[in-house]
Amino acid sequence: MEIQDRIIRDTRFLLRDIPSACFPYDAENCAPARKESQVLLQKETAFELGGREKKSAAYTCISSTPGIVGQSATLVYGPDLGQIKGPLSYARITFAETGDIGEEDRAYHICKDIDLIKYSVYPEGFMVRASSMEVREQVRVGKKAVKDGLTFAQTGNLFIRNYLEYPGVKAVQVLFITGDTVDFKALDQLAKKNKMITKALNKIMEKADKECSTCGLKEICDEVEGLRKMHFQNRER
Repeated sequence: MEIQDRIIRDTRFLLRDIPSACFPYDAENCAPARKESQVLLQKETAFELGGREKKSAAYTCISSTPGIVGQSATLVYGPDLGQIKGPLSYARITFAETGDIGEEDRAYHICKDIDLIKYSVYPEGFMVRASSMEVREQVRVGKKAVKDGLTFAQTGNLFIRNYLEYPGVKAVQVLFITGDTVDFKALDQLAKKNKMITKALNKIMEKADKECSTCGLKEICDEVEGLRKMHFQNRER
């Protein structure tokens, strides 16, 4: 499946001039994991990322194009957890490469399954608040976690480990962005476009017979290579 490839490439292009640190995946250096979500009270929190007074973006792209993701790694754009002293804008973006996904109904379910993995990963001292209805994410980082030396590399390793457990996932990159060095308006647009692609894929899966001229998702299907082809192949079947 290649319909999210453009989002991956546009994200890379947007970040091309921003200094980053790359940490290859290390399964032996994962953040401590909890079995269930954690509630961090304000008094236990060192700082918040992506809070309502700050900018935020979050999205996941899945592709079966060989090599588009690269080696599994965590990329950090901006200060790491131990360097942050107060609230910052924040983004977490995930790219996952899979084997050939095949038919559109299977593609939709695989995309949703992989995206939902983020809701079952609970790094100790790293409380994520996200909604499937929004394209943003808010994080509270605990004072103890900062004192114990928690890093984005460890946090990314934990997420990557869980993604790689999903059948067919070959490589994963998790991008953490902190601060305002990136154009968050552009990131937000990419996140919303990515969400619209998933919605269009869902409509195709439901075998909607609606004509293109009357479909509210026509614009995204016209723009994203592969979606119209999937739609008409589905109608022919």
